[in-house]
Amino acid sequence: MKKRLLAIDIGNTNITLGLFRGAKLVKKTKVQTARPDQYSRRIRAFLSGGHYDAIISSVVPKALVPVKRCLVKMGAHRISVLGENIKVPIKNLYAKPKQVGQDRLVNAYAARELYGEPVVVIDFGTAVTFDCVSKKGEYLGGLIMPGIELSIQSLYEKTALLPKITLRPTKNLIGRSTEESMRAGILFGLGAACDGLITKYSKILGRPLLVIATGGSSALIKRYARSIQITDEDITLKGLMLMGIIFYDKT
Repeated sequence: MKKRLLAIDIGNTNITLGLFRGAKLVKKTKVQTARPDQYSRRIRAFLSGGHYDAIISSVVPKALVPVKRCLVKMGAHRISVLGENIKVPIKNLYAKPKQVGQDRLVNAYAARELYGEPVVVIDFGTAVTFDCVSKKGEYLGGLIMPGIELSIQSLYEKTALLPKITLRPTKNLIGRSTEESMRAGILFGLGAACDGLITKYSKILGRPLLVIATGGSSALIKRYARSIQITDEDITLKGLMLMGIIFYDKT
């Protein structure tokens, strides 16, 4: 596939766009999902003209329609949407397969293809998700917990005295101020949760178990979780790229 491929990951907080030429990620950008008024301008500026195919993963149905409309107006050659006219090529063992977010399946597929199996992908997004791939390369499922920003916002909004903080590294497990205690709780707490869960997953999935972290906070959390071996912030986009190459080469 010689022409350009636009990979789009529509998440609850941000829409991430990655422009690939072949397997190379040329550039990427983010647009706030809650700002549909910015979609057209930002996407147009990002693409700077030219022909391209597009492949989209979305967990926000309301955002998908205006994004597709923008791409049509800007001359997208072909547009494919996961779950609509293209399926993630991984065996899905979820009890109700349609309940799994397409982004989780793409992450699992990309991790398997790029790094091997068994593997666990931890995505630090609006929610923190753990997704498990077996030795046979099957998607098994995982778990979901509140994300970092969601936790910070909830502490601020649901308590009378706790402030709204910005997340930054701390070395102090014993916080000596409210802000420092909150940062320590989130960072050390999430790091310990990752390590504890990976210990349990290792017993289920077997060793050697690969652990890949993605999402905007993955590099920061890796400092507090010994179990995380690799950080790859672009794993979702890379998974879409791999699928785009397979799908569009066949059509």
